[in-house]
Amino acid sequence: MGGLAGLIHFRGDPPDPEIAKRMSATMEHRGPDGFGAFNSGPVALAHRLRRVGASQSVQPLVQSDVVVMLDGWIYDHEALSRRAGSEVPAGNDVGALVHAWRRWGLDFSQHIDGDFAVAIWDRRSKTLCLCRDRLGVRPLFWAREGERFAFASQLPALLEVPWVSHDVQLENMAEYLAFRVVHAPRTLLRVVHQVEPAYWLQVNADRLRTRRYWYPNYAAVDAPAPNETEVVDALQEAVQRSVRRRLRGGAETGLYLSGGLGSTAIAASARNLYKQLPSFTISFADDPNPESPFAGRVARLLNTEHHEIVMGSAELASAFAPCVQSMGQPVGNPACLLQLTLAKAAAARVKVVFSGDGGEELFGGRMLGGLARSLRLARAFARLPLPMQRLATRVLSRRPSGRRIVTPLDRYGLELGLGGANIFDKVERQALLRNPGLVRPQVRHDVLEPFYANLYTDPINAILHAYMRSWLGEGSLTRADRTAAAAGLDIRFPLLDREVVQRAAALPGSFKLRRVGGSLHTRWLLRSILSGVLPPVLVNRPKRGMPTPLEHWLAGPGRLFMESRFAKLKKDERRLWNVDYLERLRYGVGHHKRECGIRLWTLFLLDAWLDSL
Repeated sequence: MGGLAGLIHFRGDPPDPEIAKRMSATMEHRGPDGFGAFNSGPVALAHRLRRVGASQSVQPLVQSDVVVMLDGWIYDHEALSRRAGSEVPAGNDVGALVHAWRRWGLDFSQHIDGDFAVAIWDRRSKTLCLCRDRLGVRPLFWAREGERFAFASQLPALLEVPWVSHDVQLENMAEYLAFRVVHAPRTLLRVVHQVEPAYWLQVNADRLRTRRYWYPNYAAVDAPAPNETEVVDALQEAVQRSVRRRLRGGAETGLYLSGGLGSTAIAASARNLYKQLPSFTISFADDPNPESPFAGRVARLLNTEHHEIVMGSAELASAFAPCVQSMGQPVGNPACLLQLTLAKAAAARVKVVFSGDGGEELFGGRMLGGLARSLRLARAFARLPLPMQRLATRVLSRRPSGRRIVTPLDRYGLELGLGGANIFDKVERQALLRNPGLVRPQVRHDVLEPFYANLYTDPINAILHAYMRSWLGEGSLTRADRTAAAAGLDIRFPLLDREVVQRAAALPGSFKLRRVGGSLHTRWLLRSILSGVLPPVLVNRPKRGMPTPLEHWLAGPGRLFMESRFAKLKKDERRLWNVDYLERLRYGVGHHKRECGIRLWTLFLLDAWLDSL
């Protein structure tokens, strides 16, 4: 874990090093153990360092030809250096990057395996390269005005730069309302952008260009089915290798254990490598259907040192402001509150934590079960006589779930919004927004279309790819990185190892959604891996996700919090919202309407973030 910050003035006066230092200070939580700076001519760079286990040198690493900064880990750094024709000591990830840059230039990104955000200043060509890992584990933001350029690991750091405007990009508001995130390269600020996952960016005095350096190699539509036993064995071995690589450094390591298949597969792989892995799960005191008993059973079976954290109603309200601050950008999933509490509890016992994120998107999770149901309903609808279709359309369109059924299917369900959360649909945005020009009726299609482009694979893999880019990259990984960083924790994702990802991508969709005994089984591969480790009741149970009984809490124990935030939202100082619609949401929360609670929460987080600008 670390924090990158930099200023480049390609012409004119050199940048002020104090500004770079202030940028870095906003990210002290990402690296409290060391500060380094490089100031020379047109460049002012700053780096925050968190020491985890093995010794790590203070950055930036300054050489005669390049200056390099890294947030994250290069898991194959020793092999990388050898391939580049040199040697580096164990643990010297940044030194390996120097050799890779000298050997391959911009193509260095194709040769490295890890979770990383990298900044490389080429001193001879006066060119900056920024690069982000394949799936977006580590964040990286940038802004440009004329011949001035700034970058940082988190968005608030860029707001320390005097010439970076705080103006909101209202055209991206519809995207946030639809998905509860804004996808890279966009943000909700007019002049601030993100480096996309699996992209590098190169900028000098004359031009700025970006390029994608990696695509998952998905199974072709007509690919033959491989041998099932060989697939399961190879995947199990790949996960074990990934866990072993991420146990580097000798630091105390734990695991977020939800009781789900992803975290359980990691726990099963780690038990032969770690004497007794500490595990952590969180539950909500008022949750009528807690996941924690399942996590406890898995912990006992796999002999982890298990810790359950119970979060009460008062703690949920008090975590709101710290969560907004730690995220640094609006991400409307209420799970971030529980994740921040879980991260703080884990950080009291370990320095590194494993997370099972990625199991759903790689191996076919609950989103595929919903897809199958939607497709069946849509096909049944299409078979109705036209007069009955019109009547059904009028009736079903009164509810968001009904609108998703009657919306025309197009390209594997693009018009159904497959690929991410679906919070405010077109009709709801029309009711919410004062300015009709901000509704953007086709925003889901506009956002998701690039994720489906240039994919020659089956529909299941195509949809999972869209979820990997949206739900995982912009949602789950963003929450995990920011909450872990805020707690002083280094978080790693064994299921997102390059080898594991590629093995999963190369499999046809039939290995991810399988009909067994008349019912559809998602994440079939993970279930197969764990079938010899856990009893069927744990292997075959459905996925629930992190517990956030939001509607019950807002209508009951959290009512005072809800009323306080609602009163502030209703003031609407920016004149964004139709107040009558806000009142309808408030009324719906009081009557336990599920959609109303999550929509209000999405607006609460956005409103709090806007106030922080």
